[in-house]
Amino acid sequence: MSNAVLYWVYLGIAFVVPFVIGVLLMRKTNRLGFSFWITTALNMVLTGLAVLWWKSVTTDQFQMMFGMAFYGVSAVNLMVIEFFALFSIRKKMNL
Repeated sequence: MSNAVLYWVYLGIAFVVPFVIGVLLMRKTNRLGFSFWITTALNMVLTGLAVLWWKSVTTDQFQMMFGMAFYGVSAVNLMVIEFFALFSIRKKMNL
């Protein structure tokens, strides 16, 4: 696989894995803060590892910075989407 394909695979993994774990934790424990902070930490670790990998395989400075910025935007988007999803699950479970 090329580095471009691996970039999107790692981006997908860093986005999907924390989200799924967060939803599972929320359904099991019904603790919003716990679920959110655990998955945020996992999101940061996976994103950090993906950024380090991208930096090691990219030689073009612009491509490297653009890719790293996109990873950062993805991490922030995941935190926002996940918070609202977890909040929605909590609201439905407390009814």
